[in-house]
Amino acid sequence: MFRFLRYFTLLIAFSIQANAQVLDSLRIKSPKTDTLIIVTQKDLDDYLSFRKITDTIGKMESYLRIVKDSKRILALSPKFSYEHALQFNEQNEKLREIYSTPITAADVNEYLMIRKVTGDTTGQTNDYLKIIKSAKMRVAQGKYMNGLYKEIDYEGALKEAEENLRLRSMVDKILVVKSERKMYLQKKGKTIKTYAIGLGPNPVGQKEYEGDGKTPEGIYRLDYQKWDSPTFHSFHISYPNEKDLARAKTKGLTAGSNIMVHGTSKGIKKKKDWTNGCIALNNTDMAEFRKIVFLDTPIEIKK
Repeated sequence: MFRFLRYFTLLIAFSIQANAQVLDSLRIKSPKTDTLIIVTQKDLDDYLSFRKITDTIGKMESYLRIVKDSKRILALSPKFSYEHALQFNEQNEKLREIYSTPITAADVNEYLMIRKVTGDTTGQTNDYLKIIKSAKMRVAQGKYMNGLYKEIDYEGALKEAEENLRLRSMVDKILVVKSERKMYLQKKGKTIKTYAIGLGPNPVGQKEYEGDGKTPEGIYRLDYQKWDSPTFHSFHISYPNEKDLARAKTKGLTAGSNIMVHGTSKGIKKKKDWTNGCIALNNTDMAEFRKIVFLDTPIEIKK
């Protein structure tokens, strides 16, 4: 019965649009829904009229995207009003436009003047481009994101972007030496920070299977982070790699997963080695770690 109703709904959608020029479509399919979203010329015309837009030269693709994404939001969240959906996607389009606009020589010269840079700037152009792009996006977020970001002027945004670039440039590798219970944050081979760490209950040797209490050894990367971790923040390590999977498979074992660099639970003092194979920092060190270490940073774990 559900399948019949679903396809009957799709048939009605096609019938309604039969005499209208279809500009775009999107199918949303999940275990609970199968919805076909169709955007017609009338939908677009209604939006342009509603917003009293007369200048459409070079902007039709953007307007079409706003209408389609708004209809998608309504299909997924029926309690959302069409006006709010439009506002949300209009904001996204403004941010998209700013992000895709190339930085010009005039932008760089303006930055150098604002920041009173007068010395040798050889080799620093790429950093300037990153700073300016980041600052422009930050100003736009404060202006268009309805209170999600505090409003800020361009000079203030430049200062934030410079600090962010400085932090991102501090660490290019993480080295963990299990036998020392130490983590070393490095830049060009030199250690800039050292942290004491806790490991699992069976820390000696390579991790071979899920539940063995060992921390893997090898070269990995930080591939995502969790802000809602039961411990104080966490970064996921890209274990298992192909070599890890193959090693476990030859022994008929499951390699395991979910290996993290993380803090400790609030208010709980942990013993020396207490994780399930993860690498634990105290919360003070974790707070510093997450400010100066970013996703995609390589992490080498040694014996």
